[in-house]
Amino acid sequence: MTEQQPAYVLHSRPWRESSVIADLFTLHQGRVSVIVHGARKSKGKQPAKRALVQPFTPLMVSFTGRGELRTSLQFDGAGPPLDIVGNSLYGGLYVNELLLKLLASDDPHPNLFAYYQALLNQLTGNSVLEQCLRPFEVHLMDELGYHMVLDKDYVTGEPVVVEAGYQLHPLQGVCLSQIHHREGISAPSINGKILLQLAAGQYTDSECLKVAKYMARANLDQLLGGKPLQSRNLFHTIVKK
Repeated sequence: MTEQQPAYVLHSRPWRESSVIADLFTLHQGRVSVIVHGARKSKGKQPAKRALVQPFTPLMVSFTGRGELRTSLQFDGAGPPLDIVGNSLYGGLYVNELLLKLLASDDPHPNLFAYYQALLNQLTGNSVLEQCLRPFEVHLMDELGYHMVLDKDYVTGEPVVVEAGYQLHPLQGVCLSQIHHREGISAPSINGKILLQLAAGQYTDSECLKVAKYMARANLDQLLGGKPLQSRNLFHTIVKK
């Protein structure tokens, strides 16, 4: 049995007649899947629990069992559901899907949990969505062991030059464009000035955000094995309507 700990639901699905399997992101255990008994009941004392198995609600949980599927012992709200709406809602669902697909089970990431909480607070505050998501993607990559050095050429080790053009090699780094051309790899050229701004954590400039989005997608798509994200497809479908 685990001790009580903060958690959020990343995703939930029905299980048997009245229960739910909730995929959680927890502070001390990382990603875990738990059975929440009675979470689908419409009568009695359980209806409140039904609301708790939704994303973006701060929780305090404990659970027992071994293997990939645990049994919930405590599943209580630790605050009101966060008011995340509009495009921010799709951004939150996108991040939840990344965590669900990329984090290994029972692998704690307390720093990432703190970044996740901060991101949700930003999404409730109507912050610029792209400025919220791009830094979080970088933190996620770092936690997964893929820190991208953007102020050095990963092939030569030389510092990035403001006037030069560079190309991204997903999950490895950036190097001068002509080196990639010799290897027969085609990728957009990225200005060295933009790379240095991103290396310094600057995500306010529109061009920086555009490049950061391109790099995040290229890196994450590699980690996802090219599998599409449902949240991304949903967002594009809504935008087209």
